[in-house]
Amino acid sequence: MLLSKDDLGVDKLLRKSSDECEIYIAEKGGKVFLIGVYSGRYSKYYFKITPAFTGRWNCEELLYYPFGYFGFSDNESELKIKVSEKVKELETNVLK
Repeated sequence: MLLSKDDLGVDKLLRKSSDECEIYIAEKGGKVFLIGVYSGRYSKYYFKITPAFTGRWNCEELLYYPFGYFGFSDNESELKIKVSEKVKELETNVLK
């Protein structure tokens, strides 16, 4: 598991793994959002954070959902920091 509740500062965190990515379903203050972590070609990881949406929550749907934030990272410790920053942005700008 790349991310934990403590890393992100969320109340609840569930993980769903597949061959394509890891999807984390997070809840903070009653708001639900999704984090998809993928293996990259040019950086070790890339990720997308988006509010919860109606439909299937899988790796492909998460990428094509038109709202959310992307980020890129070269290692796990940097990934945790960058995902945490994007969670704060999502809270400020989207999950009001």
